[in-house]
Amino acid sequence: MIDCNNFYASCERVFDPRLIGKPIAILSNNDGCVIARSEEAKEAGIEMGAPEFKYRTQFKEQGVVIRSSNYALYGDMSHRVMETLRYLTHDIEVYSIDEAFAELSTNIFPNLTDYGNLIRETIFKWTGLPVSVGIASTKTLAKVANHIAKKNPEYNGVFDFTAAPNKDELLESFPVSKIWGIGHGLTIRLNRFGIQNANQLKQSISNKKWVRKQMAVTGLRTVLELNGKPCSGLSVGRDSRKGILSSRMFGKPLYDLESIQEALSTFTTRATEKLRAQNSVASCIQIQLIGDKYDNIRGKYKFSAYSPLLVPTAHTPTMIQIAKKLAEKVFEPGRKYKKASVMLTGIIPQTEVQMDLFDPELYTQKQHQLMECVDKINAKFGRNHAAFAATGLHKEGDHRNKWLMNQNYLSKRYTTRWDELMVVKAQ
Repeated sequence: MIDCNNFYASCERVFDPRLIGKPIAILSNNDGCVIARSEEAKEAGIEMGAPEFKYRTQFKEQGVVIRSSNYALYGDMSHRVMETLRYLTHDIEVYSIDEAFAELSTNIFPNLTDYGNLIRETIFKWTGLPVSVGIASTKTLAKVANHIAKKNPEYNGVFDFTAAPNKDELLESFPVSKIWGIGHGLTIRLNRFGIQNANQLKQSISNKKWVRKQMAVTGLRTVLELNGKPCSGLSVGRDSRKGILSSRMFGKPLYDLESIQEALSTFTTRATEKLRAQNSVASCIQIQLIGDKYDNIRGKYKFSAYSPLLVPTAHTPTMIQIAKKLAEKVFEPGRKYKKASVMLTGIIPQTEVQMDLFDPELYTQKQHQLMECVDKINAKFGRNHAAFAATGLHKEGDHRNKWLMNQNYLSKRYTTRWDELMVVKAQ
């Protein structure tokens, strides 16, 4: 298990070394609350989920650096880490934006700790991001080993559980609540039976029927993996999504249909990009407008509509047109709207489309080529370089973009925007 340390904060430090050693807090959409912290921010008492407006004074007093979520930067840095891992290992399974499982072979490095150090040092050299490496015979134990590597400086970020002489002692000191796959409710249930740590859970394998009754099949697999018996290999391929959602809170409440349709057109564009990225098409589109539930506490504040398609498509203009019509159905003048979403469902591979002889809205070869061309332009020059007029022709930051997120502390997108590339001035 390879896990980037304080990933969001570390990404910010790569391009701004002045932040090294300073407490950093990353805010959620619209700069609402804290979603990530550096170790220094944790030590300063900044809590996860802390509302920015309530902690503003504390941030200033303790010198906490605030940053808005820079998803373009984080996503690209994650991609670079994963590509580095693919170069260094046999196969990898991308588990999250900052975590991956990798298969290591002793044919390359007889000493797995040396192998882990190579991975750690190479990722830091190529990306500037610090990582922790946990090595074990199963995924569950690799997560435990990674936690040990991260929390104990003496291991220098790499811990090989397979070579540890005191495995049971290590598991004895590992709380059951921190085991991968053990949630809050299951932790409470296990505690009632006297199971407080990973070693006690490991020993419960002597009564498999009890384990299966209390923890179901997935829990039994966890116990088997704690005993060093792999129950799941690497999932190297990427599964296609069954539903694609694009949703945002508006930077300011909206009251007019035109702005809402513009926002929905942008969300639809993003959703269809994801759809085409997995070579799929969708047969249903649903939009939802969300008002302020406190305006009428007992009244309805979520309004949605959907439209099935006779022939599935990934053609953005067709989807935008439908989304705008659905917005007209649910929009009510005078109502305040705070959020909107677009959901694509009925997703199938584009090679398995059942055509309709009488439907004029077929996802034709011409439409497919047009979308492919737009995607290539945006992949090369940056998102929204080729955009649809329905999403708005004004630039980001324009006061007319009332629905855009508030990102008052946003750093530059150093790796994905030509106009935001880092400039190094010679002395």
